[in-house]
Amino acid sequence: MGQLTVYLSHAKTEGKSPQPDATKLGDNPYRGLLAFRETDGDRFFGRETQIEQLWQKFCHLHEDKSTVRVLPIYGPSGSGKSSLARAGLIPALGKKSLPGRDCARLAVLVPGTHPLEALATVLARIATNNLTPVEKAQEFERVLKTKSDEGNYEGLRRIADVLPDIDFSPLIILVDQFEEVYTYALSLEQTERDAFIVERDAFIENLLCAAAEPTKRVSVILTLRSDFLGDTQQHPRLNKLFSTQGFLVPIMQPEELEIAITKPAGQAGYKLDKAIITLLVEQTQGREGSLPLLQFALTRIWEGLQNGVEPAETLHNIGGVGGALAGEAQRLYESLSSEEQAIARSVFLALVQLNED
Repeated sequence: MGQLTVYLSHAKTEGKSPQPDATKLGDNPYRGLLAFRETDGDRFFGRETQIEQLWQKFCHLHEDKSTVRVLPIYGPSGSGKSSLARAGLIPALGKKSLPGRDCARLAVLVPGTHPLEALATVLARIATNNLTPVEKAQEFERVLKTKSDEGNYEGLRRIADVLPDIDFSPLIILVDQFEEVYTYALSLEQTERDAFIVERDAFIENLLCAAAEPTKRVSVILTLRSDFLGDTQQHPRLNKLFSTQGFLVPIMQPEELEIAITKPAGQAGYKLDKAIITLLVEQTQGREGSLPLLQFALTRIWEGLQNGVEPAETLHNIGGVGGALAGEAQRLYESLSSEEQAIARSVFLALVQLNED
């Protein structure tokens, strides 16, 4: 049995069977449009095969000292890669130890507009066991930004070397939504973009340098939207790791979707009817970006059950899996005043980015 301590960069993881009274249903077991977190492993179902594959792959990276311990997980938007990493692989690492180690520490971060700051903050929390280690975070950020005499970014390796009990409890860094290191550069003016690119490159080189260290003190997990794979060519070493060590998140098969649909409700004491399960699977299977929509529809179905509405009726009312989100967006838009609707239209138009492609 392994032990995994988690640190976040932002403080915050056939016939009908007799059914319980709707008023006695517990909290909603579905996540809606939210990604699953590290604390949701007990209600994350349907990805058992991929979790085991990822765990084996991650352990394999630790068998040879010459291997760069970076595990890239990539897939289309809405494929469930963040949930697979955070609610699948991470809990698995908490249950089963890495080779030769009884415990580990996990640092979770999203790059944002200042990836080095995000990394420094979570490292400072580990070093000080303090949620708001401002001075230590600033110190670590300076270290991460400084090149060695040989011109390399070795700050992360140096920081990891002085973390308490690092030889007994290695550091695993999960960078979720890694594509942000590319998307933010597109929205900046030239001067700000140049500064961001310098920070981005330092961030990536820190990760690669530490993950290549033979001491095996640092390992890295990345999640990336697959439409940004081409952008990784800006960093050849990173691009090669995506090619040789990457894990493409596959679409969920019907039997996996059925498990994802039924198990959370079953744990909460409700058995969904076979007909509604079949309908949900049919409306989800093979459709790009459909997993968050499925969770959203299931969330609405559970809310309906709490109010005495049958699942089939709720699914019809929301327009099925594909129409659930569009219907909710329209409902929210129509609830705005005319002035607020105008502001919303301006915001949505500002979010649209066109390029030569």
